[in-house]
Amino acid sequence: MPKCSFTAEEIADPLTPGESTSASGTLSASSPQATKKAVERSLRSRGYEPIDKITITQK
Repeated sequence: MPKCSFTAEEIADPLTPGESTSASGTLSASSPQATKKAVERSLRSRGYEPIDKITITQK
Protein backbone atom coordinates (compact mmCIF):
# COMPACT_ATOMS: atom_id res chain seq x y z
CA MET A 1 0.00 0.00 0.00
CA PRO A 2 1.27 3.49 -0.78
CA LYS A 3 2.15 5.91 1.99
CA CYS A 4 0.26 9.16 2.29
CA SER A 5 0.91 12.23 4.40
CA PHE A 6 -2.02 14.12 5.85
CA THR A 7 -2.57 17.49 7.46
CA ALA A 8 -5.82 18.39 9.18
CA GLU A 9 -5.64 22.18 9.10
CA GLU A 10 -8.15 22.83 11.85
CA ILE A 11 -9.86 20.42 14.22
CA ALA A 12 -12.15 21.30 17.10
CA ASP A 13 -10.93 20.26 20.54
CA PRO A 14 -13.90 19.40 22.77
CA LEU A 15 -11.88 19.88 25.97
CA THR A 16 -11.35 23.55 25.17
CA PRO A 17 -14.52 24.92 23.54
CA GLY A 18 -13.82 27.68 21.06
CA GLU A 19 -10.25 26.48 20.58
CA SER A 20 -8.91 24.47 17.67
CA THR A 21 -5.75 22.58 16.87
CA SER A 22 -4.24 20.77 13.90
CA ALA A 23 -2.90 17.30 13.24
CA SER A 24 -0.54 15.76 10.72
CA GLY A 25 1.10 12.43 10.07
CA THR A 26 1.78 9.61 7.65
CA LEU A 27 -0.05 6.35 7.08
CA SER A 28 -0.44 3.63 4.49
CA ALA A 29 -3.74 3.32 2.67
CA SER A 30 -5.01 2.03 -0.66
CA SER A 31 -5.83 5.52 -1.98
CA PRO A 32 -5.89 9.18 -0.95
CA GLN A 33 -9.66 8.89 -0.41
CA ALA A 34 -9.14 5.93 1.92
CA THR A 35 -6.50 7.95 3.79
CA LYS A 36 -8.94 10.84 4.28
CA LYS A 37 -11.66 8.53 5.58
CA ALA A 38 -9.20 6.85 7.96
CA VAL A 39 -8.00 10.22 9.29
CA GLU A 40 -11.56 11.49 9.79
CA ARG A 41 -12.56 8.27 11.57
CA SER A 42 -9.47 8.40 13.79
CA LEU A 43 -9.99 12.04 14.76
CA ARG A 44 -13.66 11.47 15.58
CA SER A 45 -12.85 8.37 17.66
CA ARG A 46 -10.63 10.62 19.79
CA GLY A 47 -13.36 13.22 20.18
CA TYR A 48 -12.10 15.73 17.61
CA GLU A 49 -14.15 17.15 14.76
CA PRO A 50 -12.48 18.29 11.53
CA ILE A 51 -13.72 21.82 10.76
CA ASP A 52 -11.41 22.66 7.87
CA LYS A 53 -9.92 20.73 4.99
CA ILE A 54 -7.76 17.65 5.34
CA THR A 55 -4.90 17.71 2.84
CA ILE A 56 -3.62 14.36 1.55
CA THR A 57 -0.30 13.96 -0.30
CA GLN A 58 0.71 10.60 -1.71
CA LYS A 59 4.39 9.76 -1.23
